[in-house]
Amino acid sequence: MMTSLEAEVDSLQGRTMEDSAILEVSSMAAGGLVKQESRDVDFLSNYSTSVEGSVVASPSIGSFSTLPEQEISDFPADARDLQVKVDNPQKHLETLETFITFRITTRTSRPEFEASEYIVRRRYNDFNWLRQKLVDTYPTHIIPPMPGKHTLLAQLDRYSKEFIMARMKLLHGFLNRVVNHPILSCDKNLYIFLTAKPAEFSIHRKTRNNVLVKMTDSLQNMASVYTMKQRHLELEQVRDYCVALVDKLLTIDKISHRIQKERQGRIISINSIPENADIREYLMELHQLHPIFTLWASSEPELNPILIAIAKAVENNAVAHQNVLDSFPDEIREYLAYIDAVRDTLVRRDAMQIEYELTVEDLTKKRQEKDQLLGAGTSSNNLPGWGGSLWKGESRDEKLERVGQAIPRLGKRVELLQDRVECANENLRSDLERWNKEKRSDLKSMLISMADQQILHYQHCMDAWEEVLAGLKVDNVGLENTLDAPLKIPA
Repeated sequence: MMTSLEAEVDSLQGRTMEDSAILEVSSMAAGGLVKQESRDVDFLSNYSTSVEGSVVASPSIGSFSTLPEQEISDFPADARDLQVKVDNPQKHLETLETFITFRITTRTSRPEFEASEYIVRRRYNDFNWLRQKLVDTYPTHIIPPMPGKHTLLAQLDRYSKEFIMARMKLLHGFLNRVVNHPILSCDKNLYIFLTAKPAEFSIHRKTRNNVLVKMTDSLQNMASVYTMKQRHLELEQVRDYCVALVDKLLTIDKISHRIQKERQGRIISINSIPENADIREYLMELHQLHPIFTLWASSEPELNPILIAIAKAVENNAVAHQNVLDSFPDEIREYLAYIDAVRDTLVRRDAMQIEYELTVEDLTKKRQEKDQLLGAGTSSNNLPGWGGSLWKGESRDEKLERVGQAIPRLGKRVELLQDRVECANENLRSDLERWNKEKRSDLKSMLISMADQQILHYQHCMDAWEEVLAGLKVDNVGLENTLDAPLKIPA
């Protein structure tokens, strides 16, 4: 039996959950106190990557997390030596900005970690920093995608419960994909991300990218205009498969969104609708049916049970319809970002192939230039004098010396770049094998989720009408009991 106090607390929590993902704002100035309402173990994690700021007390994990319950209450019991969990969003108010941070709990048995558990807080930009570091360090590995940054139109909605919880779920998925990777999980930047305190992490974040990263970016831009001479057949097949898979998922996503808009009564193309067509929102019509049957029941006492039951069924159908609109899945667009991450990795690998081919071409030109100089003999020597240019031209011997020094250097670079391309192919091949296994599971889960959502919607609608029929039979109003009854016409 629930006491009145427990009922009041549950009611308060329910109203708060409907309004926002944030419970309470508590100011924190430099050197001030923080009002702490979460567990003591999370006290040190309530600070953002900046020293000063304000914190909003976050709700309980079980109330707001969109992750499966077994992953919220505790870590899954498995043999992984590195496990992470993203939850407990909090809002930070600073002088120039307002942002959300998420708690990251790490449990590990790896020897490189000094402790077995870490609790830190990171914001979206921190996750983005981690991914960029992984891309720079492991350009030929498939780096999982980040959830998209909010658009300018969604600026006002980025603190809503739905947006925060959806982002938290995607960040949890991103981080778990990283820690489950045999190479990425050992990265030093990931170690800093999971363990560093705010001041220490802020120093690492300010570290600038090196020159090698900028050179790689320029080569990636060159990949769009340079045509590779040596095509890798296996990778080309993967590229074509990604294009075909994107087309299929985009078609499904387009049709799904069109169905959603039609359910909401929003017409995509006005030109395809007749001029005198009366287009009204389907959900609004369902809500309008409820009072019609209710008013009718008040004037027909003998039909009152039937009409009230139908009105209730119509309202239940409206609720089920609203639920399917509110919970419209966006897994397809999320997975499209994952496919884009695979294609970006292929582009980075192509940039390495291009750099190798350009270096081979340069080496070939230098060797041809050396052969021409050796074949020309002394006739190509420039004669010194003051009658021509004031600048003395480069002699044949000087050219031979310059070319002779460049050829060994380019030869060594060709060997290094060739080894790098071969390593890139092996890295990419192993990651593609992992991705193919995950892809089958992810796509299967996504399609089952779409099917379950539609089945649940129609199941709710059918249950509502079956409840009407069951009530009519209980009240002896069924057809089998009214065939011989005299027809009564109200005055």
